[in-house]
Amino acid sequence: MPEGDRIMGYREDGTCPMLDTGRRCTIYEHRPQTCRDYDCRIFAAAGIDAGGSDKHVINRRVRAWRFTYASEDERLTHEAVRTAASFVQERRSSFPGGRAPTAPTGIAVLAVKAYPVFLDPGVHEKSDEEIAMAIIKASGAFDAGE
Repeated sequence: MPEGDRIMGYREDGTCPMLDTGRRCTIYEHRPQTCRDYDCRIFAAAGIDAGGSDKHVINRRVRAWRFTYASEDERLTHEAVRTAASFVQERRSSFPGGRAPTAPTGIAVLAVKAYPVFLDPGVHEKSDEEIAMAIIKASGAFDAGE
């Protein structure tokens, strides 16, 4: 970080130290941009926690999310996102050089980018290394706007 920059930490329970006892921000009248930018729904969508015990408040909220689907395709898409996240977590060694995200945010974002890999009915016939390469390719396509 540049000299002079500071990062505000969290309370032991994972909440912002600037919240009052009513859980309202004591700094801003309305929620600050950082809070709006940090969207814990990505963890719920990926079916993973936001972190360890230091994030127990966020994890509790993530686990409380329930999803409904307007169609079977939507349910299958969500299942594919969760499967992608599980693959990245459990088969990290399948990626070139063992390089796959380890932090929950990186895992969840990659799962959202690469879930189409797991919509392919033939994906389970591929090796873990082939699936990892397909994930990398899908992520690159997502980033390129394809």
